[in-house]
Amino acid sequence: MINNNDNIDTITKFLDDVRKLGNQLSITRDEQKVVLAEMLSLKKDGKINTEEYLQLDTRSKDLQAILDKYSPIFNERMKWIKDINAKHAKKK
Repeated sequence: MINNNDNIDTITKFLDDVRKLGNQLSITRDEQKVVLAEMLSLKKDGKINTEEYLQLDTRSKDLQAILDKYSPIFNERMKWIKDINAKHAKKK
C-alpha cells in the first residue's frame, strides 16, 4: 500500500512540474513577444544603435535560449501524458 502511495505522489509531482513548466514557458513566450515588439518599435524609429535596443536584443536572445532549452522537454513530457491517456482510453 505504501508503494502505491509513493507512486501516486511521484505522478502527482510529475504532473504538477509539467504544469508549472508549461506556465513558465507561456510567460516566457509572452515576455518575448513584448520585447520583440519594443525592438520593432525602436527599429522603426531608427534607434537600433541605442543602449535600450542592445539591452532588448540581449534579453530577447536570453528568452529564446530558455525557450529553445525547455520547450522540447515540455513537449516530450506532454507527449508522454497524451500517450498514457490514449492507452488508458483504449482499455475502457
